[in-house]
Amino acid sequence: MSTDTQTPISPEPQRKNILEEILSGLPPQIRDTLQKFLREILAGIIVVVLAISLWFGYSAYINRQENQAAIAMGMAVQQQDPAKKMSALEKIMHQHDHTVVGKHALLLLGGIQRDSGQIEEAKKSFGLAKKEFSRDSFLYYSALMGLGYLQEDEAKLDEARQTYSSICEAQKGFDAIAALDFARVSSALGFNQEALDAYNNYLSMKPQSLQLDFVRHQIMKLSNEDKTLGEDSARQKKKKSG
Repeated sequence: MSTDTQTPISPEPQRKNILEEILSGLPPQIRDTLQKFLREILAGIIVVVLAISLWFGYSAYINRQENQAAIAMGMAVQQQDPAKKMSALEKIMHQHDHTVVGKHALLLLGGIQRDSGQIEEAKKSFGLAKKEFSRDSFLYYSALMGLGYLQEDEAKLDEARQTYSSICEAQKGFDAIAALDFARVSSALGFNQEALDAYNNYLSMKPQSLQLDFVRHQIMKLSNEDKTLGEDSARQKKKKSG
């Protein structure tokens, strides 16, 4: 009696994972070395994936915080009452101090405080803003401009002159307006030639400026003053020699 023999079913070959397929294509020496550290490699991949996931999560969090701060800033600048506007900006600074918008709020607050006559508070705001931004940022020089105007308000013209000079030298976007400020303060202190140089420098930077007529008038005024001083000096010398 014949018995039917069943052909054994060969087990289905186990599929390789992606990493094994990559390893199989490598030279034996390299493959053997990598297989020894397969667990460490997989652990490293997991760490990288986790780090990327955390980064995207953090970026989303930062974007959300910036958006919230921007909305608050929009509402603050719409306030017509200076006191309410300052209060709203201070709230942004406290609640969103880690955001870019929160740092910008310092500059706006300093300007409003100065306009409202709160000189000491404005000094503090501009001083904090100056610390928040690096010297490579034009916002640093925006804070410095605010401090320069406060120095003028307090009749500290020598300090203001030095401040405007440093802003001009930095050339971070405020050099044109700082040239006018430097010229104004220099003229007030009697440095007419330096004031003239600054006004002429401004004209070279902004030949189509709306301030063109004003600057030309100042140049003519200072030139005439220097001419008058020169003539007076010559007459005095002539009298002494006579």
